[in-house]
Order: sequence, then C-alpha cells, then structure tokens
Amino acid sequence: RTIYSQEFFAAYRAINAKDMLEHVPGIVGLTSAAAQNANDDRRGLRSNTDQVLINGKRVTGKEGGSAGYLEKIPASRILQIEVIIGDVKELDADVGARVINLVTDETAKSSGSFQAGIVEFATGNTRPNLQINYGGEAGALSYTLALETRPRMLPSKLQDDIASLTAAIGRTTELRDREQRNYNGRALLAYDFGAGRNFQVNAFADHLSREDFDTFRTFSSSPAGAVPTIAALDHTTGRDTVYEISSDYVHPFGSGLKFLGLFVVKDKTTIRRSDINNVLGPIPVQTGGDSREERGSEKILRGTLQIPIRSFDQAEVGVEVARNSLDKNLDFYALTNGRRIDIQLFNSDQVASEDRIEMFSSYSWKATDFLQFEPGLAAEFSWLDQVGSDVNEKRQFQFAKPSLNILYNLSATSQIYFNVVCDVGQLSFEDFAATVDREADEIIGGNPFLVPEKAWQLTLGVDERFASGVGSLNVKSFYKQLEDVNDRVPLAAGLSGPGNIGKGRVWGGRVEGSIKFSKLDLPDITMNGSILWQQSSVKDPFTGLKRRIGNLPKYEIAAVGRHDLQASGTSYGFEYNKKGPTLDSDVAKFDQFTTGGDWRLFVEQNISNGLILRLFVGNALRATNTRDRTLYLRSQADGRILQRQFRRERPTYFYGFRLRGNF
Repeated sequence: RTIYSQEFFAAYRAINAKDMLEHVPGIVGLTSAAAQNANDDRRGLRSNTDQVLINGKRVTGKEGGSAGYLEKIPASRILQIEVIIGDVKELDADVGARVINLVTDETAKSSGSFQAGIVEFATGNTRPNLQINYGGEAGALSYTLALETRPRMLPSKLQDDIASLTAAIGRTTELRDREQRNYNGRALLAYDFGAGRNFQVNAFADHLSREDFDTFRTFSSSPAGAVPTIAALDHTTGRDTVYEISSDYVHPFGSGLKFLGLFVVKDKTTIRRSDINNVLGPIPVQTGGDSREERGSEKILRGTLQIPIRSFDQAEVGVEVARNSLDKNLDFYALTNGRRIDIQLFNSDQVASEDRIEMFSSYSWKATDFLQFEPGLAAEFSWLDQVGSDVNEKRQFQFAKPSLNILYNLSATSQIYFNVVCDVGQLSFEDFAATVDREADEIIGGNPFLVPEKAWQLTLGVDERFASGVGSLNVKSFYKQLEDVNDRVPLAAGLSGPGNIGKGRVWGGRVEGSIKFSKLDLPDITMNGSILWQQSSVKDPFTGLKRRIGNLPKYEIAAVGRHDLQASGTSYGFEYNKKGPTLDSDVAKFDQFTTGGDWRLFVEQNISNGLILRLFVGNALRATNTRDRTLYLRSQADGRILQRQFRRERPTYFYGFRLRGNF
C-alpha cells in the first residue's frame, strides 16, 4: 500500500480527484478516455470491476460506479490517495490489479468544482460542454452531487475501392455526420452510524440524444470515368436513457463478523427511427425505413457475511439474486409509390427475462507472513424465459465456478500472484432478436438459443513497486480455455447471426509500467503505459478452418504522459490508444479490420489557485481505420471469390478548450 498525502499534490494545485491521480504512477488507463464505460461481460455485480474505493468502499452500481466520481470530487476534500496491491474484499477486481482508495477529509468544508468549454470539430461543428459538481461533509453525512452535458460525436468519411479478380469495378463513399449530446447526473450520499456501521446510496441518470445523417454513394467504373449508380441517405434519430439507483449497508456484529448488503435497480430505454432515402435524383425519395425499441431492466440484491477464523484468516459466504429483462421490437418497411409495405423478418420481436440466484463462498488463508491462499466456490442457477411472435422458449442453466488465488510477497514492494478461475459470461439479450448493424450496413439475425460463454482462465504475474515512489512494473501471462464461444454462426440459408461456435483458446501477456522522473531528480514527468499481446484459436463455422476469435484484437497499447512545470504552472501531455487487427467471418464474406492510433494532446495553464485552462486536440494525427473485405460467389466454403473491397475510414479531428475551477 502506497500513500500519497495532500502535501504530495500541493504543488500541482489540482482541481479534482482525477487531476490528482494524473500525477500518480502506476494507475495505467484509470483516468484515460479509453477507460470510460469499461465494464466487462461478467454477470451481476461482478461486472462492476471499478478499481476505485471511496473511504474504503466501492460505490455499488452497474453504470454509475466509483470511477465516474473522479472528476466530481473536489481536490480540497481528498485527505490522501492510497494505491493498494493484493486482496481487497470490497472489490471483485482481478488478482494483481491495482486499487485506488480515495480518503476524504471529514473536517473539510463543503466545496464544488466546475468545467466549461468548447469543442470544435474539423467539419465546422462547434459544441459546448459543461460540468458542475458539489459535495461535502456534514457530521456523519457526506454527499457528492454532479451534473454534466457534453457532445458525443465524431464525423468520419469512408471510401471503399471495389475490384474483381482482374480489374477495378467501382467505389463507394460514405459520409457519417452523427450529432449526439449526452446529459447525466449523479448523486452519492453516505452516512456513518459509528461503530463500523455505514450506509450509502448512489443515483445515476443518463440521457443520450442523437441524429445521424449517413450518405452513401456508389460509383461504377467506365471508359468515361466514374458513373454514380446508387445514392442513399440514412437518417436516424433516437435516444438512450438510463436510470439507476443502488445502495449498500455494512453492519459489524463484533469479533470481526461483518454483514454487507447491496442492491441495484437499473432501467434502460433505447429508441431508434430510421428513414432510407434515394438521393440520386434532384429530389430525395424515401424508399423505406426501420425502427427499434428496447426496454431493459436489471434488479440485483446481494448479501455477504465475512467471518473471521483466526487472526489473519477470513471466510466469506453470500448469496446474490437478480432479475434481468428486455422487451425488444424491430420493424422494417419499404415504400413503393408512397405506399408502405411491411417487411417480415423472423424473430424481430421478443420479451426475454432471466431469474438468477448465485451462492458463493471463499476462504482467505494466510499460510505464512509471505504466502496467502484464497480458494473460492460459487454455484449459479438461472431460469430464462423468451416470448415473441416466432419464439416461445424456456431454458434453465446451472454453473459451478471454482477459483483459487495465490499471493506470495517477495518483499514489502514485490508480489507474485497466481489465479485460476472458472467463469461464465453475461448473455446479451439484444442478440436473442434480430437487429440492424449500421456500422456494417447489414441486418443481423437474432438467435434465441444462444448460451453463455464459459471459460477456465489461468493467470501468473509479478508486481514490483520501486522504492521512493519512482514507479511500478506489473507483468502477467494468461491462458483461457473457452467453451461455447460467442461469435457469428449460420442461422438459415444465406443468413447468419450471433451463436456458439464450440471450443476456443486465448493466450498472451500484459505489461504495465510507470515512472515518476522527479523522484530521480529529473524533470517532473509522469509516464504510464501498458501493452497487451494475445493470440486465440477457434474453428470457423463457415469454413471449418482454425482462425483467431473475431472480436479479440491481437494487441492493445495505451500510454499516458505529462510534464509539469511547477514554476510557471504550465503542463502538457498526451494520451495514446491503439488496438490491433480484428476480423469478422460470415457466410459469403470475410472482413479484416485495422484501427489507427488515437493521439490526444493537451496544454494547460494554472491561471490562479483553483482555476486551470486546458487546450486540447483529439485524434490529432487523423487516424485511419481500414476494412479489407472478401466477397465470395456463394460462400466461403465454396471458395470462389466474387470481389474485393478495401475501405478507408478517416474520423475527423477535434480541438477546443476547457476551463475548470473550484468554489
């Protein structure tokens, strides 16, 4: 456990907790743009893998977790920040993960912070953003309130060059102008009853409105040049709304016995309306459209009892009950001479609900001062009910999920860790019914018989924290044995959709490093970085050949750095994120994707104590994303190639300023 006190941050004149963490080595990606909404596909409250505690507690929630409060808590309320390695009972964090604990000052006065700025996109669109936060302590009560609005848009231009086996035959272009604005609010209230009893409630609301204009044009090659053959405008409007309220209660009974109770209630609504228009002629003509409505809910109740066994050993038993549901409807139609003709699509509507109960237990045994074992066992039972125009299905699942963590402390700053766990992925109810993928311009069939992906995972790693807070190094390797891999499968003649394709393997390694150069009597530069490399293998259901798992990139690179000039109050830095190639296999096509590196640069100036101006540029080097598509005459198994398409996508860059301060 490494502690950073207020004195460590005093020279940086930070505004909020996020500002403070940017000066701490060893927290790779926690404050970066890529870390937002990074929940994985674990089931229930285990999907909240926040690496952040506030006063030793995780904020319970699926959407509004602890990491979302980093910008909301003023720096004046932070007494110290702790970086923890090892077993943290408040978190379902992966073994070897670093955990951040924000300790607030109970004597601090109520205070607030704000952010206000402008974002300018290279397309000429200018949008404001605003954030207001307020919080404090009032005796045993602490509270944090926050409101925020910001644009969520990144216009891009795409071009596909199309060729047969012998010659170029045309090209397509697509302009994506997508206007989105996000509004959200958070509230966190905590009350300490004394004697270790405490209660907190967390509320989160989020609304995203959108209006997209995607213009698609196809040109064929001819001796006279490119001839336009198709021009279509896809106009989509919609909204996503999320409401969540969660709470937890801790009650000690004496002699180390402790009860933890948690609950979450979440509601999400998604609405889309799309019009397809032919714009080849002088006047746009609507040719069809579609609509999608989804209403999902999740309710979770969890209770855990922590039981001390000996001075350093502890057992834990608990139960979690949950109910998930989704009501989804998809509607397609064509317009001919102004007359609407409904298009029937199999499995386009469905109501799915799941009742689940999980019983879990673990034991923490400290065999020696240096060696700790943590075996665990969970049993899950669920009942799934699916009802729709084309589907009426009831299913039951039972899973056993054993686990074992082994921690060996080489010294006070070095640790070797090993983990083996059997886990079950969370089903996406959206995959049960048909849907529209507008990024790929295709309709994907739903699969009501999809089952969860299961995995045995082994992890071996070492964590080293260098003396005097110079930095840290974490190296780990992993191996996963998968069953019922979720990927695209054939559903009917010429159609495909999500499904299970059998067994698979994933293996690789990850290196995370950080360094604080000022601790070496060098300039005050803080660097954090990570590299993930992974390989995978699965049998393709369309060809019968071995290939990589489609949605797993070969590698991921993340780096964050900043240089602080304390004398002038000036800072500058960067954030870089890059993912390796992925692929998508279908009945009669095979796609290979690459993603360009995203560079984000900033310069900021401390205008006065409590007021900072930041200038920033996003997608600074105009990253290019590509798609190499092979289309087959009948199918991949047939092997006869019809044409090749090579796509280049250029998301626009954006820049702006942000003024933040406190009051």
